[in-house]
Amino acid sequence: MPQAMSRSTLLATVLAVLAAALGGCGDDHVYRTDRPILRITLDEYRIVPQNIVVKPGRIKFVARNTGRLTHNLVIQIPEGPGNQPIEVARVGTMQPGETGEPIKVDLKPGEYRLVCTIANHDDLGQYGKLEVKG
Repeated sequence: MPQAMSRSTLLATVLAVLAAALGGCGDDHVYRTDRPILRITLDEYRIVPQNIVVKPGRIKFVARNTGRLTHNLVIQIPEGPGNQPIEVARVGTMQPGETGEPIKVDLKPGEYRLVCTIANHDDLGQYGKLEVKG
């Protein structure tokens, strides 16, 4: 009988894990923070977290390349004159395993884009959204 109970417990655990995993499908995960520091990781071809909400003010960005290729992190205003993005700040090129030189940026309310501008990394999905609300 104990074996049947352990199977029931195992089945219940598996179902709970599946429900939790499937419950998140379709939800665009948003990372929200009130802290004045953002730790960003970049790899092939992602920026994590990808969707971020912060309060206006001075934010310190610490970016780490956890991938196998070189990456950078550029903060942009998506649409400037002529629908071209405007660069607000940049963490320089990071080799694999490196953490870039931290940068501090004063952000006003609005939407910004986080992107790797090396080669076609942006086209391959290495971008994110930064929303400043306050």
